[in-house]
Amino acid sequence: MYPVLFAGFGSEIPPRQLTNAEVESFTDSSAAWIEANVGIKTRSRIGATQTLSDLGAAAGAKALTMAGVQAAQIDFILCATNSQDDIFPSTASKIQKALGADGATAMDLQAGCTGWLYGMRLGTALVQSGQARRVLVVGVESLIRSLYLYDRNSALFGDAAGATLITTAACENDHQTQDQSRESFAPIFSTHTTPSFALHHPAIHREELNRVEDYVAGKNMDQVTRPKPVMDGRASMKLALTSVTHAIDDVFAQAQQFGIGPKDLQVFMPHQTNIHIIKKFCEYLDYPFEDVPLILDKYGCVSTASIPTGLFEHHAAARIRPGDLVLCAGYGAGWTAGALLFRWDIAAK
Repeated sequence: MYPVLFAGFGSEIPPRQLTNAEVESFTDSSAAWIEANVGIKTRSRIGATQTLSDLGAAAGAKALTMAGVQAAQIDFILCATNSQDDIFPSTASKIQKALGADGATAMDLQAGCTGWLYGMRLGTALVQSGQARRVLVVGVESLIRSLYLYDRNSALFGDAAGATLITTAACENDHQTQDQSRESFAPIFSTHTTPSFALHHPAIHREELNRVEDYVAGKNMDQVTRPKPVMDGRASMKLALTSVTHAIDDVFAQAQQFGIGPKDLQVFMPHQTNIHIIKKFCEYLDYPFEDVPLILDKYGCVSTASIPTGLFEHHAAARIRPGDLVLCAGYGAGWTAGALLFRWDIAAK
């Protein structure tokens, strides 16, 4: 099994914002209630002429720069997203073209907000098995364009991209900064899916809204209103608190063979949808809430981009050091959940 190095992180945040005051104007929530009960002040919003692949490529380019790797050296691009611009081609293939990664294999995957963790698990497996030397994992969303925002449960999302470059330590020795006196272990994952919670509604896309017979009969279908997905906030919070703690317990159970436990944790980066859920996770881990790389308040819930964005900003602020033990945890529609435990190998720059 080949050793694995997380060589670079990147993030791209669009400059436009959607404020709580603006959300208050079209939902039954107040700006003060949103900030107090969710923890969001503003949400990042994709530019009027931007595409999802624009954000993803920009984040990917920053990850490559941090790692000192050229786009032509990438073997795989895995894009985790729930808000594709098009059904096809894949967002990953558009990112591939924008970066100039002509030799890569590109594909999308969808696992709710846990998608980046799923992509990291697949990318790590590709590197460990020798099937790839360098894998770029991108989490990118423009959910503000995709959801029914009149529902206040859906008005917490923002738009952003985060990316991670996974390589073999063998081919990136110049960037290997981990203290070799520390215990060494491969990244530890725990991911699981509970399909009985796959949909809030029995059917999001209903046949009666897209009847082929009506097209054949020449009926005007231009004004057909198709439903958009909505979120059950209370059920999501309950599921997050149970499924994520299960995933956290699982990764630390696997880490016991290396003498690693929760007390050794230096950085905790959870997926962020609600400030109270984050605090509950911190209580469970006995981890200081003020040390969490918080991005929820300024960007909103950026779904698959949240964990890599938080780590990228934490690194830029010099708040994470080579050798630090990092725990990432996420949850999302599907129902999906997961956790990742690894050593931070990236040198401060």
